[in-house]
Amino acid sequence: MTKLGKYFPKTIIIILVTTLVACFGLPLLSTLIGISKARRILWLFLIIDPILTAVFAAIIKRQALPIWWIFLFPVVFTASIWWRFAKYNYWLAGVLLVLSLIFYLVVPAQHEQPVKSKRSFGA
Repeated sequence: MTKLGKYFPKTIIIILVTTLVACFGLPLLSTLIGISKARRILWLFLIIDPILTAVFAAIIKRQALPIWWIFLFPVVFTASIWWRFAKYNYWLAGVLLVLSLIFYLVVPAQHEQPVKSKRSFGA
């Protein structure tokens, strides 16, 4: 993990791991547990994934990462759909991409606060 930390910031590693778990791990786990397709689509694809997409877009904007990072979640989601699930779920990748773009544009960038000097000038 320390070697990876030299090349990638901690934020990117967290986004990558969470994306892989959300796109591949959670659907696989829900299938193994025996959750029905309707509930899996509702909870994973329509509730959890859009929330993660919005959070990732906000993090990417606040951390001033390049804008192409917002494409990561929809692309990995599309790969997981292609690999494991029905093809009619492809439209969700477009919805996730539009949602991430909207949140990227709405969330304000984090501005650094000016550092207050301990010196008092003029006294």
